[in-house]
Amino acid sequence: MDRILRLLKECGIKTYTVTSTKKESVELFFIKKNVDMRRMNRKNVFSITVYKDMLEEGKKIRGFASILVNESDADDEIKNRIMQSLDSAKYVKNPYFELPVRELSKEVDCCGDLSGKSLDEIAEEFASAAYSADCDEKAFINSFEVFVTEKHVRVVTSEETDVSYVTREIEGEFVAQCKEPQDVETYMDFKYNFLGKEEIKELIKNTLQVTKDRAKATAGPKSGKYDVILSDRYVPVLLQFFLDRANAGLIYQGFSSFKTGENVQGTDVNGDVFDITYGVTNAFDSAYGNKMEERPMLEGGVLRNIHGAPRFSHYIGVPKIGTYEKVKIPAGSMGMTEMKNRKCMHIVNFSDFQMDPLSGHFGGEIRLAYLYDGEGNVSVVTGGSINGSFLSAMKNVRLSRETEKLWNYEGPKAVLLTDISVAGE
Repeated sequence: MDRILRLLKECGIKTYTVTSTKKESVELFFIKKNVDMRRMNRKNVFSITVYKDMLEEGKKIRGFASILVNESDADDEIKNRIMQSLDSAKYVKNPYFELPVRELSKEVDCCGDLSGKSLDEIAEEFASAAYSADCDEKAFINSFEVFVTEKHVRVVTSEETDVSYVTREIEGEFVAQCKEPQDVETYMDFKYNFLGKEEIKELIKNTLQVTKDRAKATAGPKSGKYDVILSDRYVPVLLQFFLDRANAGLIYQGFSSFKTGENVQGTDVNGDVFDITYGVTNAFDSAYGNKMEERPMLEGGVLRNIHGAPRFSHYIGVPKIGTYEKVKIPAGSMGMTEMKNRKCMHIVNFSDFQMDPLSGHFGGEIRLAYLYDGEGNVSVVTGGSINGSFLSAMKNVRLSRETEKLWNYEGPKAVLLTDISVAGE
């Protein structure tokens, strides 16, 4: 870091932000239950943003440009790239904005229960937990990859900010396979910033069951309107709507109409009312050094805080609280068993499921779903797709009492949506 700061000074740069990320990882690759390859990686990268203040028609404007450099890059190469970015900055004519000022901190440990062990130990312990769930007679893990990563992040800015934190994460992917009555594979990925042994065991157990049921599924759903249950990893994707819409960048550009103090869920709510908290994954914003603290996003459906980059926060006149990636939501009012005690479709696997925060539209192609007839009977279907608008669906959504925990989400494990369009046979 001292070297980068020296080079910025030699280039005459007065306003800047620098983020140093020292990354170390242990990676394990399994074929079935055998380790096929083991790797270790180390890398130190600097993200440098330089700012150039100018006057245009009597108004102060601020341009900026960013570069990535490696620790191994030569001084002359880095200086040349810094000067090139300064030249580029003069063409980015943004209205003037202020950077967050003066935040100082020694390195903060954000590793939780991943502290106190080597990365190798964590990888072995996590993989062992995962394979303890690989005990089905008809479905099995075909391949499994796990990466355990430690990041030491330091953010230094020209506004007297100098903060550091360390994080650890476990992420990876696996493929489950069932060969009878047809050969089917299910891809699944995962990411935790805690040890997550029980979570990965449940994920593998559920994925093996889904894979077996997909191997038996041949019929598609009938087209029509359904009450739809989404669960597990699809819930945070759906509820990303609120996090994206509460971002200052989308609000400033007119893509989101969210305003603090307004009920963004609507007043005619017949389902669960949303209380959402911004959760913390890092001690500080990795780009600008803001101190990250849990803050209310929605209280009773009313927007309390807007997050995002300091430029856009400055433009719309809200506090510069940083950019958040995680949300926390209390348990809901309905158990999953109660959700299924009706005519409904529980979609457990999509080929792809997406939420568009600009339009509020969500949808995806169905790989496997369970159809409940409300009389205790259930059948499996595959194929077709769902399409819906969360702008209208959120007024009637029911949240499950069961909860789940992921790296970027803590909250209800399932949601019940009503009157959703399904395209099928």
